[in-house]
Amino acid sequence: MKPKFSIIKRAYIWVAFGALLLVVARAFFFGNARFSEEFTGWVQITIGTKIQEAQIKKDMESYLLSQGYQNTTVSAQIHADTTQLSIKTQVDNDAKVNILSKDIQTFLLDKKYISSPSMILEQSITGPSVSGYMQTTARNAIIVWVILMAIYMMFSFATIRKSIAPGVLALVTVVTMIFDVSIPAGAYGVWMMLDKTVMIDSVFIIALLTNMGYSINDTIIIFDRVRENIQNKAIGKGVLFGKIFEDSLRQTMRRSLGTVLATLLVIVAMFILGTGVIRQFAFTIGMGVIFGSYSSIFISGPLAYILVGMYKKERKQMLELKTKDL
Repeated sequence: MKPKFSIIKRAYIWVAFGALLLVVARAFFFGNARFSEEFTGWVQITIGTKIQEAQIKKDMESYLLSQGYQNTTVSAQIHADTTQLSIKTQVDNDAKVNILSKDIQTFLLDKKYISSPSMILEQSITGPSVSGYMQTTARNAIIVWVILMAIYMMFSFATIRKSIAPGVLALVTVVTMIFDVSIPAGAYGVWMMLDKTVMIDSVFIIALLTNMGYSINDTIIIFDRVRENIQNKAIGKGVLFGKIFEDSLRQTMRRSLGTVLATLLVIVAMFILGTGVIRQFAFTIGMGVIFGSYSSIFISGPLAYILVGMYKKERKQMLELKTKDL
């Protein structure tokens, strides 16, 4: 009887493949990153007259470029007797957005699109400070998470510290978290490359943080099963670390895959029936669920086994194991 498929025996292959995916994903994301107005600065003006969209778009983009504004996009919505202009461009700070607003008013007056400032019925300004706030908040959340996770690992897995250092499991959990954030981001980068309307916004950041929590749950469950199996089996008395990791992965795999499929049913429905940010959120979460499951099964266990230092020592014995032993 042929030996059944083994995950741990191919530990280096799974980890290497995960590293390759990580590199490719980061290349797609950073190569196609395009930020929404929440990150770049945005001015929306409603004026009390109808304007030809193509003409004002061309004139305003040329004018703002001459004033030093880069990556400017102008769009217009024409209504019965008003025009709503949305101007998105790259600015450094909130003060610059206020200057941009004044420059736009000057342009509209000089080019005779409006005859007086009173024709500006409404104006809203969004500065890039929200970007700094979200980045700071997300960074602080990750730092706090890492500290709390390390504390949890030290206490929860202290009973097996003679067999596996809790710090190793904590390190692996951080690595899988990086993977589970990077791969969905890379997939989102591919979508940005194919669809110019898709951008990085606050919903995307929320989806990535959600993916972190989802993946950590699966990884901790696998390590918890490893702990139980180590406590129930006498290490050093003919029991291999590799077999314990293999058994633990298989004992949790069915549960993990079942959870993934159930979650994907909802996410696919959201993606198909939703629009706009709902579809973008569902897409990012869906990628996170799929690759989070991959990292929990094919990266967390194999990487922990490698870092424990037993892969090379047990390789020959693991290869000799028969189906009944797995």
